[in-house]
Amino acid sequence: MVRILLISEQPSDFGLVDRSLQGIADIPSELLSCPPDPAELAAVDLSRITLMIWGRISDVQIAAQLLITLSQQQRKVPLLVLSDKAQPESGNQQDFGVLPRQSLSAAMLRGALTHYGTKRREATVTISQSVDPLTGLSNRHHTRELLSECLSSHESEGTVALLLIDVDHFKKVNVSYGQGAGDALIQLMAERIKGAILPNHKLARIGGNEFAVIFRRDDGQSVAREAMQCSDEIMLAMGRPFPLARHAVRMAVSMGLTIKDHGFVTADALYSQADIAMRRAKQDRGNALQHYTKDMTHSAEKELKLEAEIRRSLRKEEFVLHFQPRIDMGSGRIVGAEALIRWQHPTQGLLSPAAFIRVAEDSGLIVPLGYWIIDAACRYLTELTAQGYGEVQIAVNVAFKQFQDKNFVQTVANIIKKHCIRPGRLEIELTETTMMIEGNSVDHSLRELNNLGIAISLDDFGTGYSSFAHIQRLPISALKIDRSFVGGVNASHDDSTIVKAMISLAHSLEMQVIAEGAETADQVEFLREHQCDQVQGYFFSRPVSSDDLMVLLHREATTGLIAADNIASFSTH
Repeated sequence: MVRILLISEQPSDFGLVDRSLQGIADIPSELLSCPPDPAELAAVDLSRITLMIWGRISDVQIAAQLLITLSQQQRKVPLLVLSDKAQPESGNQQDFGVLPRQSLSAAMLRGALTHYGTKRREATVTISQSVDPLTGLSNRHHTRELLSECLSSHESEGTVALLLIDVDHFKKVNVSYGQGAGDALIQLMAERIKGAILPNHKLARIGGNEFAVIFRRDDGQSVAREAMQCSDEIMLAMGRPFPLARHAVRMAVSMGLTIKDHGFVTADALYSQADIAMRRAKQDRGNALQHYTKDMTHSAEKELKLEAEIRRSLRKEEFVLHFQPRIDMGSGRIVGAEALIRWQHPTQGLLSPAAFIRVAEDSGLIVPLGYWIIDAACRYLTELTAQGYGEVQIAVNVAFKQFQDKNFVQTVANIIKKHCIRPGRLEIELTETTMMIEGNSVDHSLRELNNLGIAISLDDFGTGYSSFAHIQRLPISALKIDRSFVGGVNASHDDSTIVKAMISLAHSLEMQVIAEGAETADQVEFLREHQCDQVQGYFFSRPVSSDDLMVLLHREATTGLIAADNIASFSTH
């Protein structure tokens, strides 16, 4: 089966190519289409594509971005270009063939399929399987082959080592400066790493922002000291600013180093060890080098088991929501609550997110788990409405990986439609880090969510790098001051000054301010004195179950007590 991918902004190109293909009886084919969008092209599995046809693309910059995207796919796919010229120039000396659009026929396309779909593909397959087109380094496939060869010829303990290097938060570069700048940065990084290793070491690019270095000693001596020294040199080199787009850009890297143990070791086993160490470095907030130890494998095995348990518990709906009330400082009433997930584990009892949320994030399970949280929160909003508490708002936290799901907004729209949630009842909280890492995709999603009637708040404000200028452009209705500032308002002049400034600036942007982590009466009084709108924290209540929150609301409605008194009396319940 010959699979042809057509990229064109002109819909009629699809019909033109399809009619020609229908006239080719002896070559089974399938015609696929893709808009001239680099993101859409990046999602296409080019390993299934035999030939690519390039139709009308009027924007030169988009065409250039498409070519960059193709180079990053690490697969050489033959390319034909449809030309408006009756007799286009020959493409035999170029990287593509040219066909006249107006006189395109089945016979002409058949000849092109035969030529470019077989001979040219065979001629380029060897190099495409071994070289990264952006840096000229070995790619992932070739690196595994080299590592296998090293391990088979260097059997002594310690004669081979593998270093994996992952660039932390690399996506911010593409968002801030463009994909071309990101490619330039990868090339600069490759040169930096080359300068820190010896000629007999092998450097490779094995992913979008991931490198590998194979260390070996041919004299039978241990490579451990050499590998560790070079790894330290790489860390120092990568810590220096990179000249990029007229800026000095600082980047952080997470690195994992493993050294061959005694006995037979496979390339996959060594790669797995380095990957485990690298991920451990990333868990420690990155910009670190971790040396592999055997206990890391045991830890990884435990995490795999935990991942399987999370999947099972999602299917069996063993997760529950608890809610921490949010208090309006003007009325002292409960006006909302933050939904916090808990795991009702069948053998370990009720578990806090600290026991499982990182594994959920690393494995990607945070996405289905996040949808479960939103659905459960909306179910509870329906219960609140039925009990007469139709003005209470529920806030849910959304992880950055949720925003990476292209179906995120539509899925949320389906959930709120299913539960008939009125505008303003559901609030989504995101962190500054999420907003910065995901950039434009988050901005677009936030506007779409706001159009659905969902309130947006910025969580942990003051701990990230967002600017008020950026926040002002987004449909954010509330800022949540991080507990690290709230806890110091009565003891630290700096913290009190920062909190007062945050409240003042947020109000000037017509946003509400929510302070989290209030634990003492003095902290609450400070926040009230400086016009903070809402407060949540242990002073008022720890997170409570859905039933207990309903009891709190009922007591407040029937007794007329302010929230602090109400919750204090409830604590003896």
